[in-house]
Amino acid sequence: MMSVPPFDAIGAAIERHQSFYITTHVGPDGDAVGPALALKAALEARGKSATYVSRDGVPQSSRFVPRSGEVLLAPPAGARYDCAFVLDCDGTPNRVASPYEPIQNARERVLIDHHRTSQPIFEINWIDPSQAATAMMIYALLRHLEMPITSDMAQGLLTGLSCDTGHFRFDNTSPAVLEAASYLVARGADPSLVAFRLFDERSFVSTQLLGIALSKMQSASEGQLVWTALSMQDFLSVGTGDESVENVVNFLRNIKGARLAMIFRERRDETGLAARVSVRSAPELRADLFAGEFGGGGHAVAAGFRVRGPFDNTVKEVLLRAQEWLEEPHPPIAD
Repeated sequence: MMSVPPFDAIGAAIERHQSFYITTHVGPDGDAVGPALALKAALEARGKSATYVSRDGVPQSSRFVPRSGEVLLAPPAGARYDCAFVLDCDGTPNRVASPYEPIQNARERVLIDHHRTSQPIFEINWIDPSQAATAMMIYALLRHLEMPITSDMAQGLLTGLSCDTGHFRFDNTSPAVLEAASYLVARGADPSLVAFRLFDERSFVSTQLLGIALSKMQSASEGQLVWTALSMQDFLSVGTGDESVENVVNFLRNIKGARLAMIFRERRDETGLAARVSVRSAPELRADLFAGEFGGGGHAVAAGFRVRGPFDNTVKEVLLRAQEWLEEPHPPIAD
């Protein structure tokens, strides 16, 4: 499934509006933060005002991206915006990392996303699951509109490309992706820094938490299903938060024979106790559709969701469905 990029419609929206609101999905990663900051910088270079809000802040692994300190945890009180951009997200209230009022009240809204489960819900929608990353889409938009890409913007866009291609190891690493990466490096992006900060560097406490997660690892379905579950006490024991489990689920997915891997994290949000679940799977198992059954979403091989309620009950419920999922047929990715 591909879509014709609405470059002209987005360009016209940028020209006719002055104030812009930008947000992404809850629990943002490099392909949310990087392109959002690049878009913010591009709008400001055109003389516009742009505000980027994420109630979850910026993950530790992406704080090296230039201007990441400009991300706000909440919009300024009473502020209204001409146009809202929602990136790397389906744009629905439960998926955006922002209060919904600034989006709902904007005169015009733009959705730019590469997740297969997204639907066109705004005035302007660019949804293209054939794109490797939202960063690729923002890169193409800026090039088409002849908006100069500075070294800071290049670093953010390369961060997004690297995040969603596993630093060019996944099968979505197309010639177009490599050409874009080459251009961004020529503009000043640092690929070695991006790879190290996104995939290799870990704090002492996050490494402690990784040890706890691996020590609690379990399997089922003859090793096809692998999971671990971290309680609030596990987080408290090392004095860290949810962001310290970035990439832990990838350790589980890399186990020989594993086709479906999950990490459960017990957290407390504004409504009480909840389980946050990250999923990695073989492509044919459609992690995005599995997550969708629990109100989440993502990609065919990487997805996530949140379930409110008692943690142990959620773990049991999700694992039972996961074992059934392994035995069922699922639509191919092309559908």
